[in-house]
Amino acid sequence: MKKILFIFIIFLFLFLFKTNASAKEPAHVLIINQVRGEECCSKGTLINLKKQVEAHTSKKVPAYFALRHDVLIDKNYVDYLKTATTNYPELIRLGLLIENTPALATNANVKHNINNENWFEAQNAFIIGYSNKDSIKIVDYLFNIFFEKFGYYPDVTSAWMIDTPTLNYIHDTYGVKIHQITREQYGTDSYTLYGGPPHYPYPASRNWLFIPDYDNSDPVLIVRQTVTDPLFNYGDTSNTFTSQPNDYLRGKKNFDYFTNLIDQVINQPDDQTGFTMLGLENSMDNNYQGEYVAQLEQIGKLESKGAVKFITVDELTDYWYNNKISLYYGKDLSRKNKDQAFWITTPFYRVRLIKKNNQILITDFRLFDKSFYDPYTDYTAQKNGFWIVPYLIDGSLKYIKTNSQQTIFDKLFSKPPINNEYFELKNDFENNPDSIVLPSIINDKSIKVKNLSDQIELSYDKIIISFGEKKILINSTDVHFQSIGNNLSPIKFTKVNNSDFKLEWNIDSKTAFTLLNKCTSKSCEISFSLQPNLLPEIREKQYPFIFPEPINHKINSEKSFFYPHNQYAVAGRNPIRLFFSARDDYNLPTIINDNIKAFTNLPIDKTEIKKNPANLYIQYVDLINDKPQKYTATIKVNNAFEIKLKTPVYFAPNCKKEVLYCLTHPIQAYWYLMSFIGDKSRK
Repeated sequence: MKKILFIFIIFLFLFLFKTNASAKEPAHVLIINQVRGEECCSKGTLINLKKQVEAHTSKKVPAYFALRHDVLIDKNYVDYLKTATTNYPELIRLGLLIENTPALATNANVKHNINNENWFEAQNAFIIGYSNKDSIKIVDYLFNIFFEKFGYYPDVTSAWMIDTPTLNYIHDTYGVKIHQITREQYGTDSYTLYGGPPHYPYPASRNWLFIPDYDNSDPVLIVRQTVTDPLFNYGDTSNTFTSQPNDYLRGKKNFDYFTNLIDQVINQPDDQTGFTMLGLENSMDNNYQGEYVAQLEQIGKLESKGAVKFITVDELTDYWYNNKISLYYGKDLSRKNKDQAFWITTPFYRVRLIKKNNQILITDFRLFDKSFYDPYTDYTAQKNGFWIVPYLIDGSLKYIKTNSQQTIFDKLFSKPPINNEYFELKNDFENNPDSIVLPSIINDKSIKVKNLSDQIELSYDKIIISFGEKKILINSTDVHFQSIGNNLSPIKFTKVNNSDFKLEWNIDSKTAFTLLNKCTSKSCEISFSLQPNLLPEIREKQYPFIFPEPINHKINSEKSFFYPHNQYAVAGRNPIRLFFSARDDYNLPTIINDNIKAFTNLPIDKTEIKKNPANLYIQYVDLINDKPQKYTATIKVNNAFEIKLKTPVYFAPNCKKEVLYCLTHPIQAYWYLMSFIGDKSRK
């Protein structure tokens, strides 16, 4: 009897051990490569495509290849891909890259303004810049030509941004299951995606695909381009902290950085299953293509060891639809310090915690509500693209106020005045961020994370912080808010008593979003509330924080720049060029389509107003005159208000040709000397 009991105990132990060990399955790997043809607009090459396909087949690493329109109409590409998918159906799979080009828009019978210089801008490359009717024309044309070439509709699509109604349409009409958007970034290549689920796949809301909705019974699963560094990608404008070869190599990092980043993804704490999103455009340079092949070799080795798993579309959708609360952890991969970051995402919020020295700080707090709607639902992008999720803490926004003035040298050579109030984006380790400060750490080694079924639990020393779907619980009252004093922020901080405080996003007399920290004698609870119906009004009135589309905002004449590029010019030889940069009340540049007129105090031969094709925030006012003269200038915007040039400008005589005139007019001769010095200094 004892023997039987002993065997039963051993069997039970082995069974439980096996069950526990299998709770965390290998990290999932999904690879999507973007394939561009040779029409224009960041041209790809067939040579690079072949290198990628051969690498995937030889190393037995499956991937999707998302094809742009110019690939679909190129027989060489299509024939090669047909052969590859026939010979290697489990390794080479096809999807669609929904990226606009001149030929695509023309063939879909859609008007466009795309050229080689501006194609990448969000309002041109992505269908957020087109009406809903034209967007449907574009995707219908794309899916039908794909079907014509390959005999089926793809279930995977890629576009760094796509409006939610169009994504819903291609899901309902063509059966798209997975859509890839780009990583968390601010302003890169003219588009901003800031505040969504930062790493893991999630089911998209039918109102706004940037927001998760786990009640959606038939969702599109959103995946985000490449693996980002959880510590340094936040608030990073260099965008070099990702797994893409073109990012980390440009940032002077090497292959070791990639392997460390992937190992970190695989070895997430406790029972958190890792996720790796890889891929590379065939338009990237050869050195990046070679690095990508090395990445595939490394991933193949990890798969052979059982550390990662190449997952199918259906497996991916089923698994991540049922994982509502996630943890994405990271440390300093350069090992220069002991800094750490923890991203925790639930269906209703996301937070970023950082360990900085002996402090634990919440430096980002975003709110999710499935009724939030996509700003491009009923609006077409005019200049750039913006998805910014409402927040109560954004530790990456650094507010700067300075008393800097122009120096004599600046004024002499017509350098523009210095803005004394502005925002700057910084990683939260580089600045002193807005944050909720949690109890200090005594012992670094005591930090532990548990991924439980209904919450994430972070503990250290005797502190336990539990992140549930809608609340955060802390078994301590040592919690307070640290503010950097952003005078322009719509968020108001109120200290209720020694421990309790609240943050409120106010618009006019209404409160849109609230975070409340309420404590008892032994613990604190962080909760939030929101009014989703106020988001459209916030996007319109408080646009710098949520929807900073820089078009036709109210101009602040005191903050706008109107200054001479060259204060002195030689009469009859070159114009005096004045720069006008319109600024709004928030000191942000704005593009104006209003009528601008220029006036001078004395008659002048000619004035010309030109738009700067390289920088739409600046307009040129050229003054042209054949005789020496001193002028002051004024511009009027739509006859509504005027802005005066703060310094006079001068047309000098040409002293090389008019020596006698210059000898008898010393003041005008001085203008010529200043023109000569100014020309040399600008060169």
